[in-house]
Amino acid sequence: MNAPQPDFRAMTAGSIGKNILQALVTEIKLLQDPWPKLSKEKQDFVIDRLRHCVETNVRMAVHLLASEGRTVVVGDLAQITIKDGVKAVIEFNSKAENLSELYDSTGSAVLVVVAAAAAHLDGMDKVQGEADQRAMDLGHEYQDNDGGGMEKTVDGEVLELPSPDDIPPSDKELKEAYDAGYEAAADGMDKQSCPVMRSELVAEWIKGWMEYHEDSSSED
Repeated sequence: MNAPQPDFRAMTAGSIGKNILQALVTEIKLLQDPWPKLSKEKQDFVIDRLRHCVETNVRMAVHLLASEGRTVVVGDLAQITIKDGVKAVIEFNSKAENLSELYDSTGSAVLVVVAAAAAHLDGMDKVQGEADQRAMDLGHEYQDNDGGGMEKTVDGEVLELPSPDDIPPSDKELKEAYDAGYEAAADGMDKQSCPVMRSELVAEWIKGWMEYHEDSSSED
């Protein structure tokens, strides 16, 4: 499904940017999946729609900016002859807008403005979708040299991160486990309620739990 194209007559020089943005947003809303999930074939299909949308809007924009509110009749320059002056042949569609005004202007001076949109569309055909299998080289997958940076190797020792069990608990963690055991005993919880955690912390929790009961016994 293609997004509806804006009506040339509904566009104004002041709303060109808005019209192009709205057309692109409409295309985005039509996407069935997020862009990274689309295959290259589907991405190319979407890009073709967007390319057509942009080309249409740019042509409209060029004509609008060139006309600047003047009475304009759009035609094609079929021939130009330079000999003892310049003679130009411009062909118009029989249904061209403002054609009657042109008839009425016979013998009057007219302003010929070149409004070639092609000059503003260079390189659009080079925009393509992403390959389905991109190199797993993070930071380079969106560059022209896909996989760039992987051609260089560096010799050296591979260091492993230490296991969490190899790092002893801090004094703060030990105290928190002790306090938690003490408070659990004060709340009437039994020793089996000790949570699953490192052996050092379990020992502190049990120590706190037992400390509470020892304090309670001495008070009795």
